Amino acid sequence: MRSEGKFYDDKNFPRGFNRSGVFTISETSVLENYGRSMRALFDGTTQPIDDSEVQFLAEVQGQQEAVSEFGKCWIKYLNHTSHKTRSYTLCVSQRAHTTGSYGEDDDSDSGTDNDLDY
Repeated sequence: MRSEGKFYDDKNFPRGFNRSGVFTISETSVLENYGRSMRALFDGTTQPIDDSEVQFLAEVQGQQEAVSEFGKCWIKYLNHTSHKTRSYTLCVSQRAHTTGSYGEDDDSDSGTDNDLDY
């Protein structure tokens, strides 16, 4: 695989690949050193010139199982950049209470004092 300079993705990994917590040290090295070549091959802007690049293309296009370090790393990169991540929280929203939800014991007044005995 040829190296065409350092590869950075400031949009998806603004603090760098190594600080993202997604990639290992060796995967970070592969992405930074060969990422430009891998992206160009994946996009089709350059053609493969050796067997490792042909194998890489076959792996990322799903024609064969990813066994090379380049293929595994690029597929992992694509999975983290192309799929939206959903995060779930355990807080209750501040919307109006509806019947049958958490607001069954609703103490809100309806504007009358009919419940009070004086």
